[in-house]
Amino acid sequence: MAQSIFVRGYLIAYNLASFFGWALILSTTIKHLVLGPQTFSAPQRLAGDILASLRPFRAWFQEKYANPYLPAFALELLERASLLHRHVGALVALVQSFAVLEVLHAALGWVRSPVPTTVIQVASRLWLVWGISERYSESAGSAFYASMVFAWSLTECVRYSFYANSLMGSENDGLLWARYTLFYVLYPLGAGSEAMLMFQTLPKVLPWNDPSAWSAGNYAILFLFVIWWPGLYVMYSHMIRQRSRALGRGFWGSKRTEERKKAAVIKEARRRGAKDIADASWATGESSSKKDK
Repeated sequence: MAQSIFVRGYLIAYNLASFFGWALILSTTIKHLVLGPQTFSAPQRLAGDILASLRPFRAWFQEKYANPYLPAFALELLERASLLHRHVGALVALVQSFAVLEVLHAALGWVRSPVPTTVIQVASRLWLVWGISERYSESAGSAFYASMVFAWSLTECVRYSFYANSLMGSENDGLLWARYTLFYVLYPLGAGSEAMLMFQTLPKVLPWNDPSAWSAGNYAILFLFVIWWPGLYVMYSHMIRQRSRALGRGFWGSKRTEERKKAAVIKEARRRGAKDIADASWATGESSSKKDK
């Protein structure tokens, strides 16, 4: 019993800490995209110091956008997005790296997530962080990095707050709906951005035109890029089925609507039952009084 309480307390703390980490990343990302580069906060500097020895020295790459068909504000937004990695890259790497603990949680049976699925999910994220964005300047300086981080951070804020609430025995219809609905937009945005970041690491020449420009690692990344898209479809379909089981049909979820209606009916029945009992008691009391008289 004591261990169960300890595990629950630890998982609540882990999920809350992860939520606040991703919330900081999300708020920093939004401010950066809307207002432009901001002064580095204490957590950003701390993350940079912690990971300084692990992150490679890079010559910062910023993609220049010039398109006569795009308005000026869109070009400015794209340029800001291409600078985001400088400001949140270390924080994203640090917070995401802590997710390896989730593999341990699953292996110890503390959570119901299957170990293989958890390993794949965590490994793919770490690959995008340490194998792509932290290694290749072309990816770090891409606007797709910003769209990926935005999708990740918003998804994780919802996910970790949902888990923390569940562990504390609290149900929140809004979080439940967001958990099983926002993926319609965020998953294609995040997974598509991940694929494009990998694609940008590839040589600019076709392999049959210049075979020497392509290494075994490039071919491996190309293979991942190709299978990423059917994998996206499979996962997307799986998430839609999960939503149907959790929420039912419709935008707001027919199951939750039916549950609320059922709860309202039960509440009304209980209220009427209590009223009937009170009326019966009153009637019994009146009858007794008349007999006494």
